[in-house]
Amino acid sequence: MTHRLLLSVLASALLAGPARAVDAPPGASSCTGCHAPKRVTDSVIPHIAGRKAPDIVEFMRNYRSGAWPSSVMGRIAKGFDDQQIDAIAAWFAGQPE
Repeated sequence: MTHRLLLSVLASALLAGPARAVDAPPGASSCTGCHAPKRVTDSVIPHIAGRKAPDIVEFMRNYRSGAWPSSVMGRIAKGFDDQQIDAIAAWFAGQPE
């Protein structure tokens, strides 16, 4: 019985992933698919972890409104309301660069 409990706990921990991802607000995972957690040399996709929250909010709202042209970001940003954008921006701002 003890082995089963230990295996269950270990499996749950592995499935949960890193602690940072668990604390992420809903929607942040749609950002991390393209925006890597660490800087990638020669990438055209900007690194956003550690950026100022107001900057991220401005970018997201400009993409959402169509003020800034994009192929993907406009479609993604349209899925978030102002509160969700604020939460995502605050979370990314709090991540280590």
